[in-house]
Amino acid sequence: MGKIYQVTVHGLRGEKMMIDLCNTEEQMRSMTVLQLKEKIEQRLPVSAGGEVLRLIFTDKMLDGDSTLLSSYGIQHLSVIQMVVKVPGGLSV
Repeated sequence: MGKIYQVTVHGLRGEKMMIDLCNTEEQMRSMTVLQLKEKIEQRLPVSAGGEVLRLIFTDKMLDGDSTLLSSYGIQHLSVIQMVVKVPGGLSV
């Protein structure tokens, strides 16, 4: 069986989610921010949609849904912080 490429997402209340991204290094190199958000959304309650989801890796906000995760330096077992934008512009 092949390797499963994963990242850990730390949520609002300290919870951690292990997200399976893909099965090959080639797929990992072509994985986008939008694809990661979609995989996270599958694990969240219905009320938490992608438009309010903000992801941070090291000190960088993962902007641009079409941007490759590899361009941020994200690799197997990287840790990503998740925050939710609330009405009024504040992040929780």
